[in-house]
Amino acid sequence: MTRHCLSLLFLTLLCTCVSAQRMLPFSAVPDMVEEVYENIRDHHPVGYEPEGRERLLAARTQVQDFMSRARFADSIALWDFMKLVSPLQEVTECGHLLLEPHFDSLANVSTRENVFPLSLTRTDEGRFILLKGLRTTTDSLTPATAINAINGEELAPMIESMAYFAGLNDVGNVAATRVAIAFGMGYRYQLHYGLQAKLTISLADGSQRTILPIHRPWIDPKKKVTPIAETINFRWAEDGKTGILDINSFSDRKFRDGNYYKLVKHVFDTLKQTGTEQLIIDLRNNTGGSSNRMSYLYSFLSKGKFRFADRIILTGTAKALPGESAKDLKRRQAGAVSKHGRKVQRVLSKPIKPRKASLHYDGQVVVLINEMTFSASGMFARYVQGSGRGKLVGVTAGASAGTTYGGSDRKKRLFIGPNEEFELKINNIALQLPYAIEGNVTPDVVVPITEAALREGRDEQLEQALDVVREKDIR
Repeated sequence: MTRHCLSLLFLTLLCTCVSAQRMLPFSAVPDMVEEVYENIRDHHPVGYEPEGRERLLAARTQVQDFMSRARFADSIALWDFMKLVSPLQEVTECGHLLLEPHFDSLANVSTRENVFPLSLTRTDEGRFILLKGLRTTTDSLTPATAINAINGEELAPMIESMAYFAGLNDVGNVAATRVAIAFGMGYRYQLHYGLQAKLTISLADGSQRTILPIHRPWIDPKKKVTPIAETINFRWAEDGKTGILDINSFSDRKFRDGNYYKLVKHVFDTLKQTGTEQLIIDLRNNTGGSSNRMSYLYSFLSKGKFRFADRIILTGTAKALPGESAKDLKRRQAGAVSKHGRKVQRVLSKPIKPRKASLHYDGQVVVLINEMTFSASGMFARYVQGSGRGKLVGVTAGASAGTTYGGSDRKKRLFIGPNEEFELKINNIALQLPYAIEGNVTPDVVVPITEAALREGRDEQLEQALDVVREKDIR
């Protein structure tokens, strides 16, 4: 819990300091803390083994002890509640575990449709700069323009407040969370402050600009049909000798003009037919998705059988209860009690065959990763690196290199608070990766984004990946 050092000062709240933020009565906080704790204990894999339950209980005691000693106002900002209970997330080391502010269904849809194309990244010097050009009401700002504040609030402390319990931080990699928040700043700001008619941004030179939203109808991702190129695309590098496969997501998206599996097969057919010996797979900003899509891609690279995970633990409704039978106790040791849970285990641990020799790709491989490479995409990157099949280029991912999480034991959404101020999202499957090591998925060659390259329209990470993949021996 190195990040969350509670002190008697940080939540001595004054309503005047947080008047712009959404509030909830402090009288509701103790029950909400207990509700968050009990749901994680009963439905997250951290509660499956005694050591995990002990860590979670210690975090709960820490939060309760702080509440008993600190001075609070009659109400507390939603941000501060997330900060208060964040030790319960931190001890799980699970970036899939989320506590998000919630309005109501209509308001949540409205914030998704009210789009501010404000995408930022943080430099090594701590400044936040535009990733893309931005049109304002008076002019257009170029990439790498430094932004200091939004609606008068400094960006760094604002993003820090938003980062508690916000995900993508396996093994405590909060830096990845901050990057993800800055990347989607327009939506994240409204998630905390509500629908905005405009945003006023302050530049490094002290001047201000106003940006207006764009209305984009929101469609449930499960029902959304998009062009396949928005998710997966193959192209050639300028040298004509290197293939580049961009995959923005492994999610089970539906496409109006193609099929994921057919396209992947076509890519490797093309690589074989053209004799291409160099391939870059770009997984930057890919936050994961389907195990099938990720495993299918890796099957073209693996020379032998491989497993999606070496060990699988299921909790939630599959978890054994007090008074369980001897048979259930034995099943519990294997990580699943229900028939469905045991089926899931068999499916996820079954050896996967590689592609036949005519389709198997033997060329050099480099995978591009960044902070938002997470879940299934982080697993794929670690497969490639851990097996010695290729190298990783970019910056350290939010994904764990040891254990990741998946699945869900809830068909209904879980809300926390007297007026459903929060939604709690919990995954119930723990997956120990092949080639597991401690820490996050870390590149072999570290290449951060720089302001100079953004201004020049250069992709330094891709440039370095091209240099690495052209080497004759990268294994």
